[in-house]
Amino acid sequence: TIKRRASAATCGEAIIAMFRFASSAARGLALRNPASLAGARFFATKEMVGITDVRRGMILCVDGKYWEVKDWTPQKQGRGAASYNVTYDELDTGKEKVHKFGSSAKLSKIDPDKTECQVMYLTGSGKEEKMVVLADEEFNEIEMPL
Repeated sequence: TIKRRASAATCGEAIIAMFRFASSAARGLALRNPASLAGARFFATKEMVGITDVRRGMILCVDGKYWEVKDWTPQKQGRGAASYNVTYDELDTGKEKVHKFGSSAKLSKIDPDKTECQVMYLTGSGKEEKMVVLADEEFNEIEMPL
């Protein structure tokens, strides 16, 4: 095992990994080791926002999929109605995609509750078995897949 302190980038990656894990758990996907997360809780607040209020860095839930907005651009041609192109990363797959919305679209904005954690060590050798062990402020260990 490798022990190291968390840098800002590593902690940010761990938070995104935690959100990915929480979203996959919420949708009922199989967990490899549910006993390791027995005491862990994941909370988020959800609110509806108009497409004109969407900004870079927001996390949205559209059709049961979680998106992190990378870019948001308004588009209007002549007298036609305005439309908005949203470039996003799917948090489940990591793929970057673009979606076009009308000017009256409403989306679910997700504000995940964030917790500072220290990366304690990495476990596992293969790609499927690779886990990161985090410790919160009370030194409770949380295992999450990478």
